[in-house]
Amino acid sequence: MPLFEFYNKTSYGQLRKRIVYNESSQFTIKPGFGDFVAVRPFRYMSRSPFKPGLVTRDGKKYLIPDWIEVLPETTINDIKPFEEETRGRKKGTKKIENPNEWRFESKSDPGSWYVVTQISDYKVKCTCSGQYRAKDRKCRHMKEVMKELGI
Repeated sequence: MPLFEFYNKTSYGQLRKRIVYNESSQFTIKPGFGDFVAVRPFRYMSRSPFKPGLVTRDGKKYLIPDWIEVLPETTINDIKPFEEETRGRKKGTKKIENPNEWRFESKSDPGSWYVVTQISDYKVKCTCSGQYRAKDRKCRHMKEVMKELGI
């Protein structure tokens, strides 16, 4: 897989994420990228239940039918097909429309749901009151999502 998600710091110390192409499956750091933070293999995700494809238009390459602009070197192997998402606990989980949300059913009030939202690469928030009672300001829902995301 020649696409990588590369994290580095700018000259001002801010975290920056880039999708970069490398000819081999091993990532090599090229000069000019700045202070290295992390790297991992990357695949574009199709949000459509239809079979994904690639098209070039006006000199740019797009993932269709979503019309997401991709790197010119992207191949069909760099695309992860659509999968219905059911994140969170296995029991009492609802289908997720937004890929940055996880829903957990309340144990004390069945039929009521708490929503955990990813607000940045390293931050999540929850609608339950447990986050305010916790010493580290992280409820069990937030901790479960952070574990899944590897934060």
